[in-house]
Amino acid sequence: MKGLSIEIASGFTTANDGVRLYYEDGGRGETIILIHGGGLSLEWWWKQTSVLRKNFRVIAADTRGNGRSDKTPWGHRTARYAMDIREIIDDLGLHDVTVVGWSIGARTVLSYLELFRDYRLRGAVLVDEVPTIEVHDPPPEQPGPVPEDETERKRFDLRQMFETAIVSDEELDRLIKASAGNSQDQGITLGADYRAQDWRSLCPAIDLPVLIVTGGKSGAYPGCLYMAEQIPGARLVTCERSGHAPFYEEPGKFNNAISNFVTSISRWT
Repeated sequence: MKGLSIEIASGFTTANDGVRLYYEDGGRGETIILIHGGGLSLEWWWKQTSVLRKNFRVIAADTRGNGRSDKTPWGHRTARYAMDIREIIDDLGLHDVTVVGWSIGARTVLSYLELFRDYRLRGAVLVDEVPTIEVHDPPPEQPGPVPEDETERKRFDLRQMFETAIVSDEELDRLIKASAGNSQDQGITLGADYRAQDWRSLCPAIDLPVLIVTGGKSGAYPGCLYMAEQIPGARLVTCERSGHAPFYEEPGKFNNAISNFVTSISRWT
């Protein structure tokens, strides 16, 4: 309702290996779970949570080793991340969930579908990820030298995700701070896991509504087109001006796509 603030609850789900997984839960209506990219945090979804919680129940989670979740050197594989999402779903007693994953988060969704099929899901959203690195465009050339100053270097690295968005230093620093204590070891196992994966054979077997959102200027664009063609009935939305983070560069278009998708599948499933 207009004029009323939305209460946000926060908490932890304890996974079966003892790792505490942090989440923030707010809003009412159909349930959406947001899964961020590798080595980041739920803070990246702030342009979604502030809007989508007006009409939906939105749960944003920090994956293990990141944000406010426990820092652990083990379990950094998408199959383990998928199990963690299932444990959050079970812990909160959720049903008919639309799970939204960006980058490694999208790989986590694919792993969930492989392991658990449509368990307690109503739909899935894959944001700017490829089923295998074989259908990813080559990375762009680095725009200039990497700064020597550590703070400037971190800002420089994050800006590579954006094509057209102008993000202030203050905004970047807030995102950097939210990930400052993240487990440093995760990239070793997660990177190897990522390179070995090939989800192309899974795509035709996916049997629930799927939305794919990609950036028109992203290297993942060819892989997203491939999945849209191979997943039965999949819908594709392209944010033409965006790179790897379309939800951040074009939040209005992204949020509308999520809202329309969740509303449509709640009517017909």
